[in-house]
Amino acid sequence: MKYVAGLDGLRAIAMLVVLAFHARVSGMEGGYLSVDLFFVLSGYLITRILAEQHSVTGRIALGDFYVRRLRRLYPALLFFLAAYLVFAPLAFPKMEHHVRDAAVAAVYLSDYGFAFWRIPWLLQHTWSLSVEEHFYLAWPIALILILKLPERWHVRTILGLAIVATLWRWHITFTVDQWQQPYYRFDTRLSGLLLGSAVGIWRPKVPRLAPFVGVAMLLVAMSMAIAKHPAGLRQWMTAAEVGSILLVLSADRISFLAWSPLVWIGKLSYGIYLWHYPFVYWLRRHDVIGWEAFALAGSGAVLCAAISYYTVEAWAKARRSGRAHGVEAARAGQV
Repeated sequence: MKYVAGLDGLRAIAMLVVLAFHARVSGMEGGYLSVDLFFVLSGYLITRILAEQHSVTGRIALGDFYVRRLRRLYPALLFFLAAYLVFAPLAFPKMEHHVRDAAVAAVYLSDYGFAFWRIPWLLQHTWSLSVEEHFYLAWPIALILILKLPERWHVRTILGLAIVATLWRWHITFTVDQWQQPYYRFDTRLSGLLLGSAVGIWRPKVPRLAPFVGVAMLLVAMSMAIAKHPAGLRQWMTAAEVGSILLVLSADRISFLAWSPLVWIGKLSYGIYLWHYPFVYWLRRHDVIGWEAFALAGSGAVLCAAISYYTVEAWAKARRSGRAHGVEAARAGQV
């Protein structure tokens, strides 16, 4: 799959909006919807990679996919959790259960843990990582079955699943009197991942105005959505997902998204997301919010993410590349 720098630029913007939301920057009350951009982008990229592998080889190598995902994501998470276990008791001496919370995050159960039991509190932001990890586990298997259908049904089936997932989330907002459940649960946050997946196979050509429409939809959704309000979990989340799709499909046309500092932030976005919330939470407990918290927490998160990216993650990537080269060489009879 061809690399598109603009997609990393999109990641960077989504991360900065999430940071502004958690820092309680004025006017960013609907910034939580930028997580849906992450979901749409993840579904799009993962499905394109898997579908292209299937078209070339006639199969999807499940074991290789799972190992690659684990090696890409887990070293940074473990590094972050290890640092959390060292510093959290010092930064938050009156709070308990740090080991339990780190364990919940480490096994990717923060989505249901926080939806039902408010666990893990200081690591609650890891809910979205849990949602994506559950998707990575289930989707390749589902995609294998979908790709066995006649080709004309591939996109239709996935779009149908996205619609069902959207209706399911809406149903939960109407029947469950707890906003945490439709917001955090994997089964209620599938719509964006599936919508991105459908477009990853379909890959339609979008008109030149698509980026402007996408930005407008996201801005309107974020300006209208209110955290914990059902409308933000229904129509405005859906609008954010559709707007995100338009931006993902036209990212290569938006030159600003390929700006090198923005791309660099995008490459660090996973690590920044991991590290930012404890910084933001500590600052909020000391009555530091708004742009000051955004700058302080952002600086700390970028620094920690860069250390992780150029050490732990680089080491894991080198091992992954070395193993892949060894396998290819073995298959070629070179070793």
